[in-house]
Amino acid sequence: MKNDILTRQNKQEELERLAAQRELYSAAKRIFAVQAIATVAVPVILACFAIVFDTWAPYIAWYGVAIFAVDLLAIDPQIKKLKIKAAKIQELFDCSVLQLSYSELKTVKEITVEDVLRYYKAHQKIATNIEKIKDWYPDAIGQVGLPVARIICQRSSCWWDKKLREEYCQRIKYIIIFIVIGIISGCLFAKTGTVQLILIFSALVPFFQFAIKQYNDNIDMNCRLEQLASYIEQVWRDIIKGTVNDPELKNESRRIQDGIYDNRTLSPLIFDFFYKRSRDGNELTMNQAAQKYVDEYNDTIATRS
Repeated sequence: MKNDILTRQNKQEELERLAAQRELYSAAKRIFAVQAIATVAVPVILACFAIVFDTWAPYIAWYGVAIFAVDLLAIDPQIKKLKIKAAKIQELFDCSVLQLSYSELKTVKEITVEDVLRYYKAHQKIATNIEKIKDWYPDAIGQVGLPVARIICQRSSCWWDKKLREEYCQRIKYIIIFIVIGIISGCLFAKTGTVQLILIFSALVPFFQFAIKQYNDNIDMNCRLEQLASYIEQVWRDIIKGTVNDPELKNESRRIQDGIYDNRTLSPLIFDFFYKRSRDGNELTMNQAAQKYVDEYNDTIATRS
């Protein structure tokens, strides 16, 4: 083994950090689920009722306005707070395992041991949870030196997130189109009056706000991930050409890690059921890709020697 990333990632302290960030993301996703129900499911159901029962429309419109305000002022800020804390703990994990210094621009030092242990204990209540977070990075990276292994690990993290969000964006788009067409079709069929139609769409304001924000945020994140992936590929070409030395590679890894951290703090959440459905296939592809990069590097080194 040419580096100790595979060993370090499974140390107790690192597993505690991974478990803690998973638990924080899970807590954020539980609030996210409530947000989705309150701003998507309930308004859509109430809008359907309003098409049938005219007298419901004003009350449903008031619900739409009220939940829109609650979402912006209370729900979204709480989700953001949990996401940032989870990203900071994962930054501690990455910096320790990949042996990178902390960035002066990323405030992760306020995360205490007690913070990590609190969420770790909550996550380990289900025994299989800890097994699922072991072997975080691809096994193939043990075949190359640390500076190159870092870049491959960071590329794997970036690719995983990008692939997941590409699929998720498609699902969001189809759901928005399906619901909008359904509501409009129902209104046309029921010959809904203008005033009632305005009230129905007022009730749907939280749905449109949530769905469009989710779609746009994921599209924006994909663009950011695409830029980061392109930067990593440029670094990789420099590695293959032999035009970058180990100290320079460490600096490049720190720049890439800054991008990864920023993306984690800004990235919209994805429901666990979607993540789990895609996990096995994406994990296999990620491992195969990592092996190809390792083989390319080792073949290049062998040719030069």
